[in-house]
Amino acid sequence: MKVKELTYVSTYIALALVLEYVSKLIPILQMPQGGSINLAVIPVFIASYHLGFKKGFLVGILWWLIGFLLGGNNWYLNPMQYVLDYIVPMGIIGFACCIPNVYASVTVIGVIRFLSTFISGIYFWPPENTVAGSMSAILYSFHYNVGYNLGTVIVAIVLVPLLMKALKNLKLQFSH
Repeated sequence: MKVKELTYVSTYIALALVLEYVSKLIPILQMPQGGSINLAVIPVFIASYHLGFKKGFLVGILWWLIGFLLGGNNWYLNPMQYVLDYIVPMGIIGFACCIPNVYASVTVIGVIRFLSTFISGIYFWPPENTVAGSMSAILYSFHYNVGYNLGTVIVAIVLVPLLMKALKNLKLQFSH
């Protein structure tokens, strides 16, 4: 990786970490048992369009890893739950550039992120006195996860195209 690309990757990761921290300071964005309307996805989406899916994926995964090392993303039951709650939702954003239309890519990636956390909720976070995979676990997971995932998609649909347009005006080259 060239120095310029490494600088961009590092900058996007730093922005994601800062925005995740800022998101946690705004109580209305937080869900009671984890999950939030996550502003940190914005630089990862932009990284994907700017640097391509490989480096975009790298930004998403390193954002997760550094956040984990700094004490975030620590709700752990077992490896599969952790993959579904953190690694898939953060890494998949790096593939946004595979869908050229920003609005469509934010929506598709948002649906994949939702499905990942939804499945995790069904099998690993059922409500008290219910069986994992039961109808009540499905309904609980749907209601719990749809709100903050939908909120994140709405914020990203508004902000990502606006920021990309501003960056293009500054002559930043996008891969797609």
